[in-house]
Amino acid sequence: MRRAALTAGGRWTAAAALLLASSGSMAHARGESGDLHLRTSEAFGPCLAAALQAFSRESGLSVVVDVGDLDPVRGADVLIGDDSELTRLLEGGIAELETSFDLGSLPWVLVVPAGSPAGALSALAPERVAVMGGRASRAARESLQGMPAERMRVSRDADELRRAPYALVPRSLAGPGEQRPSGVRPLMAVTAVVAGAPHPAGARTLLAFLRSERARRLLASCLDPPATGAAPPRASSPSGAAASYAQSVVDWWLPQCSLTHNGYNDPRQVLGGPDAVKLADKDDYRGIMSLGQGGYVIVDMGQTVVDGKGADIRVYQVTGTEPVTLYAASSPQGPFTLVALREDCGNRVTGFGNFERSCDFDLRDAALTEARYLKVEDGEIYPCLAGGTITEGADIDAIEILNITKP
Repeated sequence: MRRAALTAGGRWTAAAALLLASSGSMAHARGESGDLHLRTSEAFGPCLAAALQAFSRESGLSVVVDVGDLDPVRGADVLIGDDSELTRLLEGGIAELETSFDLGSLPWVLVVPAGSPAGALSALAPERVAVMGGRASRAARESLQGMPAERMRVSRDADELRRAPYALVPRSLAGPGEQRPSGVRPLMAVTAVVAGAPHPAGARTLLAFLRSERARRLLASCLDPPATGAAPPRASSPSGAAASYAQSVVDWWLPQCSLTHNGYNDPRQVLGGPDAVKLADKDDYRGIMSLGQGGYVIVDMGQTVVDGKGADIRVYQVTGTEPVTLYAASSPQGPFTLVALREDCGNRVTGFGNFERSCDFDLRDAALTEARYLKVEDGEIYPCLAGGTITEGADIDAIEILNITKP
């Protein structure tokens, strides 16, 4: 485990503990002894310094920032990490879903020496390319799949990443070279209180501050503001709302481990519109099917989906950005054609807090003009027993038609 340190000049390192000194405590947190512990990743650590200093000055509460993997939480009161890092912690009730919200997004950038010609990083770099490691960097590493493994240096050392002349890193870890835009999905900073936190009142005080306009301004120097809208609007509206969602289950499969250990194995829960609910207790949901490791469900949409303008199909899932694979066919027996493989499913959906997510698919990507039967498959491919939850795999809520008429 590493801890982040802040020097007098405000520069983050990865050597020792950051302890923001306090002169007192908030009235509602006065009974809690000791420092607040905030656990975050290498990417977000540098973004938090100014906001935490302001919080300490204004509240009188001290904060220790631990930098490293979020799981296990190691006695933390508050977590700040990418969606992908928090998924199981929120699903399993280790972090409190009702307290979670977005702080902002952090783009990935390509770092090259100043004056380098245009071109792909793999072609430009005469030496190894540094890439941030960890769960949150899966998409970044996959974007470099065409590069030989020996030409990549995957690292969790922030100083090493900043020194690299060629790198693919979050903007907060970019070194002195030229920064160029990357097509990798930005990291989304999500925060939540740890269930059973040692300092629950102080943790909630910190989250209340992070929601404030003052904190948003301080974070804006590093994080782009979170989007306030819903998932992308539908391309066209089917005539009846009820008919625009999956109507019946044709087939489904779950691995034996999921059948034994998952708590949400009913495929009928993916029918109809999005209606998932997180109830009060840990791992307590209503209205979802957890697909498990590589599991799938095949549904009849009740009418033909056509390739129209923009996206044609939307899949709703809950809690995290777990990847989803989609296949489509015109017959329940197939053949099923791959539409998209392991698509991150993390667009926020208005009206569900930080709970309901979605991902969109275009039949054109599969060279299909229409389809009626859809196969939604888990794309996370995470070992059933390793997750420690009863919601392993992508958690599907609903499947929606966005286009039923040709443009």
